[in-house]
Amino acid sequence: MSESTNPSPVAVAVAAPPESSTTASPTTVIESPTPATPPEDTTGSTPAPAVASVVPAVAAAQPNIEADEIDALEGDSAFGDDASEEHGRRYHAYRDGKYLIPNDETEQDRLDLHHHVFNLAFDGKLVHAPIKNPSRVLDAGTGTGIWAIDFADQYPEAHIIGSDLSPIQPGWIPPNLEFEVDDLEDTWRHKPFSYIHIRSLAGSIKDWPRLLSQALSHLEPGGFLEVVEFEVLLRIQNEHEIAFPPMIKKWQEGLHQAGEAIGRSFDIAPRLKDMLSEAGYVGVHEEVTRVPNSPWAKEKRWKELGLYQQHQMLDATSSYGQAHFTRVLGWSKQEFDVMSACCRRELKDLRYHTYSDLYVCYGQRPL
Repeated sequence: MSESTNPSPVAVAVAAPPESSTTASPTTVIESPTPATPPEDTTGSTPAPAVASVVPAVAAAQPNIEADEIDALEGDSAFGDDASEEHGRRYHAYRDGKYLIPNDETEQDRLDLHHHVFNLAFDGKLVHAPIKNPSRVLDAGTGTGIWAIDFADQYPEAHIIGSDLSPIQPGWIPPNLEFEVDDLEDTWRHKPFSYIHIRSLAGSIKDWPRLLSQALSHLEPGGFLEVVEFEVLLRIQNEHEIAFPPMIKKWQEGLHQAGEAIGRSFDIAPRLKDMLSEAGYVGVHEEVTRVPNSPWAKEKRWKELGLYQQHQMLDATSSYGQAHFTRVLGWSKQEFDVMSACCRRELKDLRYHTYSDLYVCYGQRPL
């Protein structure tokens, strides 16, 4: 995640990708509504252990998304959420403790919903790299396998392998797809691929340069690697009208601090282009799309995208953080639950025009 004290997520519009391999794509800025009154503090509890302030790099200028006229709050209070959704999270048994994101049914549902967010943001496009007739494809860190299944249906002549730490993928799959339990940070033993896909692994990988190097050595000459990551720090478009949501700020700063402490940084997305170039990929290309974190946008497309993103973010406040705050930062479960509930309340407050930058970066193995 990039460093910032005032992250702000907002609805997004993506500009046409540049021809140059070193130029980031432009993005659209959302138009904010009339100034809103800042919400009063709802924490009302003893402060949890402090986390270091994070100052993110400035994102590329993008056009603003026009905001809709909306009520400040929609939905019921986050404090009324079912407590069973907050406790008893299941984690990976394979190499237990290495990956701090749960793999239970709640998280699987969130991952599938997140796949829909990607589809909406990319207009249904599964691949950005200019691949032609791929023969062997690897979906590294496949999760529930939903992207791999869609890709296998779209490319029936290709053979796809989806690998993950957890065997949570469905049994009924296309005949040209197989899943395997594997650790991407081990030495790879696959035959070369024509295309490798990586998505949403920020905070999970210890050594990104090694991962990208292994992927390069397991590509056929001319093959492509594509990495898709959200910048974990949220940003706000209407910061001149309302202060950044305080509990979301505390949550993302804690994630950043915990990730750095265990050597699994969330600060990955804005660095992908440089990392691929340094690893030896050629024709490196980057695209950035702004994704609103709630349905505050006026235009129908961004409002729908923001609605789905909001729902997956409501679960993400628990998935991304419970283990990080309690195991790494020393918070109590009660302290984390209070912060998580406050974050969800802020995500439902449409006065906050927050957005997340979604990065796509791909490069090619030299011929």
